[in-house]
Amino acid sequence: MPFARFKYQHFTLLLAGGLCLHLHGQAQFQLRIRVEGLRNNKGQLLLSLFNRAYGFPDQPNLSFRQMRMPLNPEQKPEVVWNDLPAGIYAVALLHDEDDDGRCRMNFLGIPTEGVGVSTRKKRLWGKPDFASSAFYLKEDTTITIRVHYFF
Repeated sequence: MPFARFKYQHFTLLLAGGLCLHLHGQAQFQLRIRVEGLRNNKGQLLLSLFNRAYGFPDQPNLSFRQMRMPLNPEQKPEVVWNDLPAGIYAVALLHDEDDDGRCRMNFLGIPTEGVGVSTRKKRLWGKPDFASSAFYLKEDTTITIRVHYFF
């Protein structure tokens, strides 16, 4: 009988371990985003949360989730996404000063409205890529996005 007891204990450990892994895989987390560096409180913030590189950063219709936040001079801009599964994400932000829902560009294709991404890595030229902007969400997390203006 000792062998049968060992098999039962082994099976129980495997079952419990599998249940823990399953529950962790289904865990939902919160992502809080604080925004710094706005030059004014005109318009709105448009945020796109990507869970893959395709479409990042300038095709919000291909993002995992989107959020629009009208700016209010009375409060600091902060947004929250709830119920996110663990995974790799990157955030793209647009300060849509003229409230037209898109990023204005000059004749060279450089944004004339404020933009930002989820990491503080600065690029000298070109738009940011997903790999350099991504982070792994495995717990409730707060990130700060600094808005950059080129003109």
